[in-house]
Amino acid sequence: MKVRRGEIGLFVADVARSTGFYMATLGFKRIPDPHFGESDGSWEKLQAGDLVMTIFKASSPEPAPPAASRSGMTADIIVDDLPAVVMKLKAAGAKLGDVRDWPGGKVVEFTDLDGICWAVIESKAGKP
Repeated sequence: MKVRRGEIGLFVADVARSTGFYMATLGFKRIPDPHFGESDGSWEKLQAGDLVMTIFKASSPEPAPPAASRSGMTADIIVDDLPAVVMKLKAAGAKLGDVRDWPGGKVVEFTDLDGICWAVIESKAGKP
């Protein structure tokens, strides 16, 4: 078996709101789904760099699990200008932790408008 590509699926309260959030803060662009074509509004497929995600309308109103809980997860996004991303996330209403140094560069965790946890990293190794 060979993994060809990974994608992230997010289940959110409002597909349009979340799509706008990710496009405005992290530069995601809408893309057609290779299997289903263009979105019908109940989902959107987005891409930024090598990261592809599909945003789906959640079928129930439960919030996302708390960050760092056993039932939750986080995903990393590598960027080349962490301060600019932090400003955009704050302006869009994300909840951010403190920017901190770590062995590979700088990192900040945030939760999006639905409480989904992410880590944004600016790597010492250079541009993504």
